[in-house]
Amino acid sequence: MFRQATEADLPAILSIIRQAQAYLASQGVDQWQDGTPNAHMMRGDLRDGVSYVLEWDGEVIGMATVIFTGEPTYAVIEGGAWATPEPYGCIHRFALSAAHRGTGVSGKLMAGAEQIIRGRGVSSARIDTHRDNLVMQGMLKKNGYTPRGMIYLANGDPRVAFEKALT
Repeated sequence: MFRQATEADLPAILSIIRQAQAYLASQGVDQWQDGTPNAHMMRGDLRDGVSYVLEWDGEVIGMATVIFTGEPTYAVIEGGAWATPEPYGCIHRFALSAAHRGTGVSGKLMAGAEQIIRGRGVSSARIDTHRDNLVMQGMLKKNGYTPRGMIYLANGDPRVAFEKALT
């Protein structure tokens, strides 16, 4: 079941983030290696009502943040262009527990995020990931996302931008 996260989910969310950080480090990907996302950020997401979890047999096994306020770093895209007009839903902080990695459950987590976006009457989803995070890029492509170019985070780090029309 995909649902809005509650404060009670915070320990599971933080555990999933730590597992994802360890996995990325083991793959030589420096994404999420700077201490973010962290408890402070996740509490903010909970407060803002933008944090969601995937629950399986009573256990939180995945998490994602879905925002509709726009992503400033998406204003400029290098080597490509967005295919759909604004508004869009933006998916951030997407991760699964280590025990469920590689099982196909990520598609259910993505489908839940897309359902939230569609439910707001928005027909486009955007997401970005580290250029070395080939596992995430493969999952995005498998779920119908198209690479659109490079965006740059506020600190200058490049990210591959993906988009999916939800029509």
